[in-house]
Amino acid sequence: MYNSYSDEQLLSLLRDGDSTAFNTIYDRYSRPLYLYILSKTDRGETSKDVLQDLFATLWEKRFTLDIHQSLRSYLYQSVRHKIIDLYRKDVTYRKYLQQLIEHFDAQPHNISETYDYKAKATEVFEAINRLPEKMKEIFMLSRFENLSIEQIACRLDLSQQTVKNQISKALKILRTHYTQTDLMVLAVVLSIL
Repeated sequence: MYNSYSDEQLLSLLRDGDSTAFNTIYDRYSRPLYLYILSKTDRGETSKDVLQDLFATLWEKRFTLDIHQSLRSYLYQSVRHKIIDLYRKDVTYRKYLQQLIEHFDAQPHNISETYDYKAKATEVFEAINRLPEKMKEIFMLSRFENLSIEQIACRLDLSQQTVKNQISKALKILRTHYTQTDLMVLAVVLSIL
């Protein structure tokens, strides 16, 4: 319906809450943005999450959008910021993993036991890293930074129920791949760090 409209016209309609204009913007830019994100992250699921987050944010802020450049430039700039945030989170993840490995290195266990713990902890951390981005962020804030559900909800501007649901889903996913003992070993190690 709005395919022949310019970006400026679509943006004006979007600011008025027009969902058809939003869908047209999505149809126009989702594929090239996805390919751009994929070229920077090399991870399909992560790229989809970043793209979804971008358009969710666009829709949520539709009434207050203050775009001083072209819509295309705005979208690509927003994606760049989201990718930078993604890399920052990955750096945080790697920091936690490194701390865990250093902890094992500092503990006087026999070599095979230490290796088993390191391997298991690395596996669990990798599983956590494969969780959907928002779920991973919530789970890491809960388990690694020991933030309460209320603190996480406030920090991420989410409802407390959403935070609870995301933590519950993350635990369910992790439990399907790892035994309760594996997760307990990881929890004990994290409490020592």
